[in-house]
Amino acid sequence: MSTIVEFFKGRNVFVTGATGFMGKVLIEKLVRSCPDIGKICILVRQKKGKDTDARIKEILNAKLFDTIKEQRPGLMEEKLFPILGDMTELRLGLSDIDYNFLVENVSVVFHVAASVRFDEPIRDATLMNVRGTREVVQLSKQMKNLKVFLHVSTAYCNCIREHIEEKIYEAPFGWREAISIAENIDSTMSSILTKKLLGKYPNTYTLTKLLAEQIINEEAKNMPMVIFRPTIVISTINDPIKGWIDNFNGPIGLMVAVGKGVVRVAYSDKMLIADYIPVDISIKSMIVAAWHRSQSNLPEDNPIPIYNSASSSTKTATNVEILDFGMKIIKKYPFEEMLWLPGVIYTTCIYYYYLTTIIKQVLPAIFLDMILYIIGKPPKRLLLLQQKIYVIQIALSYFTTKTWKFENKNFLGLIDKIPDIDRKEFDYDFKDLDVFKFFEDATIGSQKYLFNVDMKRLPIARRVYRRFVWLDKVFTVIGYSIFALLLVHLLIQFNIIPSTLVHSMGCCLKWI
Repeated sequence: MSTIVEFFKGRNVFVTGATGFMGKVLIEKLVRSCPDIGKICILVRQKKGKDTDARIKEILNAKLFDTIKEQRPGLMEEKLFPILGDMTELRLGLSDIDYNFLVENVSVVFHVAASVRFDEPIRDATLMNVRGTREVVQLSKQMKNLKVFLHVSTAYCNCIREHIEEKIYEAPFGWREAISIAENIDSTMSSILTKKLLGKYPNTYTLTKLLAEQIINEEAKNMPMVIFRPTIVISTINDPIKGWIDNFNGPIGLMVAVGKGVVRVAYSDKMLIADYIPVDISIKSMIVAAWHRSQSNLPEDNPIPIYNSASSSTKTATNVEILDFGMKIIKKYPFEEMLWLPGVIYTTCIYYYYLTTIIKQVLPAIFLDMILYIIGKPPKRLLLLQQKIYVIQIALSYFTTKTWKFENKNFLGLIDKIPDIDRKEFDYDFKDLDVFKFFEDATIGSQKYLFNVDMKRLPIARRVYRRFVWLDKVFTVIGYSIFALLLVHLLIQFNIIPSTLVHSMGCCLKWI
């Protein structure tokens, strides 16, 4: 049995979704930890006015690649081989030359690409996630030296079940039927059919990822397949750098929004235990899973290993605990630009959420934009932002108000399969992870990598934070005073308390 580094030596790898969050971390890790790897062929869309070299520079511009640029200058550029294509097209939109090149030269496939939008119409989600998977499988099936095909799914593709094992579950209808429907309807009909086809599933992402798994399962006896199911993928722990992220998904996005004072109400169960997995943990385990499958002869009755890349059986934290972490971290590392003092209320009552959203987020947004307009400054269009936040929170409510149990014995058991010589680079055991320290690094990372914040300006940000603390206290006193006056006025109006009593109290106060 070869080591992981030995296995990838000289091998050409095909990666879909290399321009996405997980895809970037995957290609960086492969090149940095397996420097003798062959070419990494990455599928990239044609962009107007940009050739393939420009696309490579665009990808490598991320801070994620700074470490390998310093350690091995020029190695990423040497290993990456961009191929123009499109996941939504037949034959992936590849030219005959590129298609044949992949068939002749590639021996490892990582299928990471997917549309992760929850509100994607069923037609578009199916063409990308289901038909796109079929096209990658058909291409890979023709590869003359294929050693392993790893398909990245999601642990939530079976979200209608509370207990999710590392096995294949049935879909409500066939993947062939889904593709046929998608290929024969227009966008209007797609919108009409979306709700009907979803059934119990909360969105088209989870349903189409489940359908894609059926394709992989069907071909498992003909090809060396792996299904890899991450939960909610978040910032890096430290490989190659601490806290790297390039999106606002998951708890990091919420912490950022709360930290800036934009979100003050969350439609979520505060005692809910959500399952988050750091992206570098997922990527290491993906590489190990691909290597292990290439070295294994599986029985015919169980030809496909499935890994739920989940953390909640090892590390748990409730929403309220994460909020407590977040408030402490934001106080220590505040944003310089804030709308209000950070703070958030959790609720699972839709009516209370709606009311408090209007009071705490919508009305202040309108008020602030009006002030900016009055003083002659361009408004920040905060009302539009609040509308988007509301839509997002409602779309996510299925996941923020439920808890799942993910079995991950295969995922954790794979750690023991890592050769000793490869442990330094690929060991992903996270049982000793300090959760508070992780979220602290993630918060700092979100500022550095999402907002390009210069951490040298932290003293200024802390002064801004202290100002908002006092402003919040002043407005709280004013707010309670106005409420008290209105209450007294109403009590007098309805003769609950006599006006003479209030007059007497006023005289007493004057005397004092």
